[in-house]
Amino acid sequence: MLKSIVTATAAICLTAAPALAEDYSIGHSKGAEDAPVTIIEYGSLTCGGCKYFHDKVQPTIEEDYVETGKVRFIFREVLRNDLDVALVALARCAPDDKFFEITDTIFENQSDILSAASQGKAMEKFVEIGTPYGIDSEDAFNDCYRDMNIRLDIIEVEKSADAYELHGTPTLIVNGEEKYVDDDFRSGETFAAWLDKQMPEASDTPEEQAQ
Repeated sequence: MLKSIVTATAAICLTAAPALAEDYSIGHSKGAEDAPVTIIEYGSLTCGGCKYFHDKVQPTIEEDYVETGKVRFIFREVLRNDLDVALVALARCAPDDKFFEITDTIFENQSDILSAASQGKAMEKFVEIGTPYGIDSEDAFNDCYRDMNIRLDIIEVEKSADAYELHGTPTLIVNGEEKYVDDDFRSGETFAAWLDKQMPEASDTPEEQAQ
């Protein structure tokens, strides 16, 4: 069934309209809409590098930049495999204000999910993770999985990526510019040092800062 939804999604994509100008309403957002810096993460829920970013770097971004109004953070799902499709359906079926909560749980349990999937027991993990959000049975999960609105939302996210060159996951878009994984991603501190240089005030001349 997982393969069939990927095929169906691809077929719909063939008839989708060309990508338009950047729309920050696409994806799942946290932080002030008028923040001076917007970071879009194109990430996969089964990607080891995305888990590293989620665990080691993102907490610093959230605490020091998102919560202080300096950064708006948007997550957009990349589908690398059939398991990604299932996990995205699961996350999108949770209430909108719980999306980041359930994706946190997915990243925390990523290795267990991959192990269960390799043993043909992925459904048990889907129900375990989904139960606090009302997705408490195989039937409930399948309803999410077959939801056409979710499929169309996934297509919208996929089309938004056409404006960029994604060299893998995670790829960040920082105020419209691609940021690929490099030494800045080693830790929250190294990423913060780079991010500070992207803030508007960092490019001000001493005369402008004095005004």
